Amino acid sequence: MPNRFPLSPGPALWLIGLLVAASILLWRGELVTDLQGFTPEPVTETGVALDPGGGPAGQILLLGLEGGNSQARADASDHLVQALRDHPAVAEIRNGRLDPDDPALDFLLEHRYLLSPEVTPERFSVDTLRDQLEERREDLGSAAPLMPRELIGRDPTGESLVVLEQLGQAGGGGERDRHGVWVDPERERALLVLHSAAEGMDLDGQEALLKALDEAFAEYADDLGLLVAGPAVIAVEARGRIRGEITAFSLAASLALATLLLVVFRHPHPVWLAAVPLATGILSGAAVVTMVFGHLHGIALAFGITVLGIALDYPLHLFAHSRPPPRDGMRGVARELWPAIGLGAGSTVLVYALMAITGFSGMAQLGLFVLTGVGVAAITTRWVLPRLMPQALQRDGVPPARLPVPAALTQPPVAARWILAASVLGALVVIASTDPFPWEGNLGALHPVPQEHIDRDRELRHALGLPDIRHALLITAPDPERALQAIEALNPGLEDLRDQGTLTDYDHAAQVLPSQTLQRIRQEALPAADTLRARLDTAVDGLGFRADAFEPFLEDVARTRDLEPLTPETLPEGPLRQTTGTLLMPDVDRGDWLAWVRLSGVEDATAVRQWLQREPLADLPGLADVGVQHVDFLRASEDLVSGFRDQALERLALGVVAVALLLLLVTRAPGRSLRILTAVGSGLVLTVAALILLGVSLSLFHLIALLLIVGLCLDYAVFFSRPLRDLQARQDTATSVSICALSTVAVFGLLALSSLPVLRAMGLTVVLGVVFSFLAAALLAQPPQSRRTVPANH
Repeated sequence: MPNRFPLSPGPALWLIGLLVAASILLWRGELVTDLQGFTPEPVTETGVALDPGGGPAGQILLLGLEGGNSQARADASDHLVQALRDHPAVAEIRNGRLDPDDPALDFLLEHRYLLSPEVTPERFSVDTLRDQLEERREDLGSAAPLMPRELIGRDPTGESLVVLEQLGQAGGGGERDRHGVWVDPERERALLVLHSAAEGMDLDGQEALLKALDEAFAEYADDLGLLVAGPAVIAVEARGRIRGEITAFSLAASLALATLLLVVFRHPHPVWLAAVPLATGILSGAAVVTMVFGHLHGIALAFGITVLGIALDYPLHLFAHSRPPPRDGMRGVARELWPAIGLGAGSTVLVYALMAITGFSGMAQLGLFVLTGVGVAAITTRWVLPRLMPQALQRDGVPPARLPVPAALTQPPVAARWILAASVLGALVVIASTDPFPWEGNLGALHPVPQEHIDRDRELRHALGLPDIRHALLITAPDPERALQAIEALNPGLEDLRDQGTLTDYDHAAQVLPSQTLQRIRQEALPAADTLRARLDTAVDGLGFRADAFEPFLEDVARTRDLEPLTPETLPEGPLRQTTGTLLMPDVDRGDWLAWVRLSGVEDATAVRQWLQREPLADLPGLADVGVQHVDFLRASEDLVSGFRDQALERLALGVVAVALLLLLVTRAPGRSLRILTAVGSGLVLTVAALILLGVSLSLFHLIALLLIVGLCLDYAVFFSRPLRDLQARQDTATSVSICALSTVAVFGLLALSSLPVLRAMGLTVVLGVVFSFLAAALLAQPPQSRRTVPANH
């Protein structure tokens, strides 16, 4: 008979669906890879979104040069600045050296008397001027002057040095060595701060920048080493490690699965045929998520494909039950198995449908991806896969599986059931007696980057004077001026907290950009031109400077008296704007402004909160509509994880209830439904207890793995619970479920060997879950012995 596959409606619709899904992904597909897109941002008590890694602070890279001598490190530091300053991926790079020709420095010089906290009337007294002039004279005779000689005539009071010090404190900067570049306290590394032009979580842009950085350094390596740190570096490295391990895992898992199927079925066709429903489900799920959300998150895709491993069971059931096939071949086998496959798939779809309607975007994408993929994979197995088979397989079926099945799987001993029941009771005792329950609330514990890289980031951050990002004050104000005024009002209290040892330091935007009010006060502190000239003449007497050496200084002071105060909007591109932008920014969603005060070395967060309660900004003139609160980023992150976990558990509980109702509705057999649910519950309980006994703290990724186990156990239990014709049918069922379990253990057993905590957590959980679910389904879901089979003549 000729192959009528091209005219068959099932495969024709399947091909059309594949073309539509591929078109959607081709034209509208966007794969998002940042973590912020998968989980909601942590928020404060007042609803302000926190973005410690993806905002302006996430654009900062910390560079360290080590090896060689100090001159070699300084030369390499200058080379990196010159090579990368005009690179399109670099917004700014600084190494601490003052360059008189730098446009950014010229702007700072022009506005230094508005920005320097040292500007008071006393700053321009005769005595102070003379002290500063004596320091400038020392600079002229020094091999490594604090101030470039070209600037002495313009800035004899050293205001530019003060401003740069403030800028370094807030934006990063270390001590300067005798060559004029930043170094660490031990003076063994030259340090640089680089601001990326790409957003912090634009990992492709950050990866391109790191490549350019490596190329620039390679041109001038000179036996030196380059250290790079920062949130984006960690994120890029994490993505690279995950990609590498996933690629290796995928290849190894595919090989293991293909080998298993070849050994079991002794025929190549089941290998590629088994992949058809899974591949169709993945493509369909990706297309539907893209249509609904406008993009597909990479984490949802990776976890979705992992969870969709259940779809591999459907064709394996079909192959294991194919001999002897009924009169209409494999289509008849698919028709006979459809009630069980459809019930298992429908139950899984129901669980993930509840996840899809959650408020968390990442979880909703994962739920929609899996429910679509599972449903499409089951339908493909029923109506498409038999018609894709070669004619011989369609007619005669797949060769019988060569897999010995113990008799206990078809006729479970009563003692085995009692042992399992006792084990479940023991597992419940373990879970109930574990207090506190070992939830892992810190995502950092599952971070794929080695600890030494995290330590390097902390070390360079400390050397550059950058604080940790756990504690901060968040100020909300209607405009940037009132935000800056609020910071300045808090400054005395922050000084007191530092003096008391409650914290070691703090950084805020007002250190580099004072409020307009304070800038005007500083303008008023500048003496009139004639007064300043007379004082300068007295101060310079006898120091050996030329009479006209400081005319640029006098001109700058006179010009500053008439300058307009600076605002965030009037700052040019450069270090001042970059640093201010990390600490003072508009909140587009809320329509107001946010100002951060970063707190370092907080020893007593409670004391900080109590101080805020004693110092309400609302009582100060003009600040009635300004708010301030203490933010603990670690606690906010833990609260986010806790909320994510609670929603997952809630959806799991609702899913169990929904599945119970579906089983009752479809099977119309309360006993069978109870056996299925008992098997699923037992498998979950045993898995969780085993993880606890192994000392594992359960994270979000363990929960995702447990959701996969629910689907797998449902599949096993539904097949084992069927009333079957004869012993051969029971053996076929035991064989098909055994093959499904073996294939899953083979795949996820490899994942459990991963060096990445995330993948290892999922692999170990699924392997344990499959073993326990398989045993629970085999021992608890099968019907009683007297009613297990239906006589052949019935």
